[in-house]
Amino acid sequence: MYRSILYGILLTLLFVGGSLVYIVKKTFTKDFFNVLIHADKKYMLLSLLFMFLYHSFDNIRLFVLSRAMKLRYSFLYGYMVSFINTFGATITPAHMGGEFMSMYTLSRKGGKLHKVMSIVTMKTITGMTFFILALPYAFIYLYKNPSHGVRIIYILFFFLSLGLILYSLFRLLFNRKTAQNQKFMQRLIYTFKKYLVVSKIFLRDKKGSILIASISSVLLYISFLASGAFLLKSFNPEPKLLNLIEHQLMLLYAIFISPTPGGSGVGEVGALYAFEPFLELSLLGGFSLLWRFITQYLSAIIGGFLLAFLLIKDAKRFKDA
Repeated sequence: MYRSILYGILLTLLFVGGSLVYIVKKTFTKDFFNVLIHADKKYMLLSLLFMFLYHSFDNIRLFVLSRAMKLRYSFLYGYMVSFINTFGATITPAHMGGEFMSMYTLSRKGGKLHKVMSIVTMKTITGMTFFILALPYAFIYLYKNPSHGVRIIYILFFFLSLGLILYSLFRLLFNRKTAQNQKFMQRLIYTFKKYLVVSKIFLRDKKGSILIASISSVLLYISFLASGAFLLKSFNPEPKLLNLIEHQLMLLYAIFISPTPGGSGVGEVGALYAFEPFLELSLLGGFSLLWRFITQYLSAIIGGFLLAFLLIKDAKRFKDA
């Protein structure tokens, strides 16, 4: 596990570092720091507030699903889970690590493997609600703004190809099957039938919980988009909030389906084109990096420290046992 986390961090830093070099050479200027100092702090605080709401709705989603399966933990612990999930999603291809972190943090509270797997599955399913509901609007926006959509898609395919090449190299150089991994896979296979049964019961008897989780999923992604919109308004208060939100929609889809860790590379470079109509070129590079830090990496850093805290705590507990 520790080795996988280290490799994930290195891979993420590789993509972020490459994007940083590209952005600095293309658009970054020192003027950004002068403008940043005088940016509207009210909108910046609103941006941070909506990122807190993002984690709050993420917390509510998993909290409700866990309670439906009679797995209980404090609501405050749910915030830890949300931040740790963001860390996991940031350092793994296609955000897969977020689901595995959920399994770890819920298992710590006494959840049986097949129940935890069912909860995480329902979390993933309900998380698709926003993207399904917003898909027609995304197609309409793409039809009205084909050049913007094409550039985002081009960036996505570029990093898709690069990500697949690097991921193949990492697997070739570093991936080794261990007895521990094989044992874990055997446990997954052994509990798969229980997992299917529990998931079926979940879908049949817990429709209310699934509905609340789906609504929370929609609200969390709206909060994410609103955070970026308010952050931009701190530099340029003129654009309408809805217009800023819709310009991020295609980028959000690209980040969500990107194979790179946490959408790294796609998010940084894609932001240049998403926010280009609203900012001067001298501010665009710096803003793209700031937007990515606030909406992704700040939460991931907090989650990384929280995960380290839990791992150290668990290691001491097992040592004393």
